[in-house]
Amino acid sequence: MDEEEQWINKKEPYKDQQKLMLLLKDVEEKLADLKARWPFHSVQPRMVAEREDLEEERERLLRLLDDQQ
Repeated sequence: MDEEEQWINKKEPYKDQQKLMLLLKDVEEKLADLKARWPFHSVQPRMVAEREDLEEERERLLRLLDDQQ
């Protein structure tokens, strides 16, 4: 368990939710930036991998937020 997960697992729901929302916002901004740079053709494999990673992280954060409600 990394430091981020330890912080999220503390029993401070409001702060947890606030932290998750900030993390989610950051991931969504990175994803929007990546999509803005996305070429019409000849996409580099690292861009595809980065997009997949960001989308997976966004889904994980959304699940964590849902679990808190």
